[in-house]
Amino acid sequence: MKLRMLNGAHSTMAYLGYLSGYQYVLEAIADTGIHKLIHGLMTDEAMPTLPMARPVLDAYRDQLLARFANPALKHRTWQIAMDGTQKLPQRLLGTIRDRLEKGQSIQLLALGVAAWMRYVTGIDEQGQPIDVKDPHSGRLRTIAEAAGRDAEALAKGLLAMQDVFGTDLPANPAFTCPVVKHLKSLLESGAKATIAKVAG
Repeated sequence: MKLRMLNGAHSTMAYLGYLSGYQYVLEAIADTGIHKLIHGLMTDEAMPTLPMARPVLDAYRDQLLARFANPALKHRTWQIAMDGTQKLPQRLLGTIRDRLEKGQSIQLLALGVAAWMRYVTGIDEQGQPIDVKDPHSGRLRTIAEAAGRDAEALAKGLLAMQDVFGTDLPANPAFTCPVVKHLKSLLESGAKATIAKVAG
């Protein structure tokens, strides 16, 4: 529950929140689009992969949403966004694999992955540098610089990191297609417009 709901939501919110211009998680979750997206990610995509009873999961989700909005908890989006190559496999990719195995949608989870890809380009939506803290920051920068603003090239380069994505996900169009689609939207339209489109 913690990895897939708390941590998965936290990472997704950190990347999308930072790209949207929010310094803190409490600011990000106050954004109607992000709130709707995170609620949907936990309810529709993460919770069905967990064996706990639905009332338990509903209560945990509601606790998390309240915690994210707590003004006493000043969690920085930049800090949570650190070390993405180490965090993605446990926080998002395990849930994605379980859902793909059952032929289920990963639209919201795929946006979390795409937001990480957009974030590690190292340039924000105002053209300012992002201080990407990651054990593979040099490798990420090389991939991003080679790809430029080409979403397909950027996704292909990052997905080639087998220590993060393995060999199964990069070969599965059910994963790569939504990731590239979201990444293209993030690069061309920005985080807020992409969130509005995906969250509905």
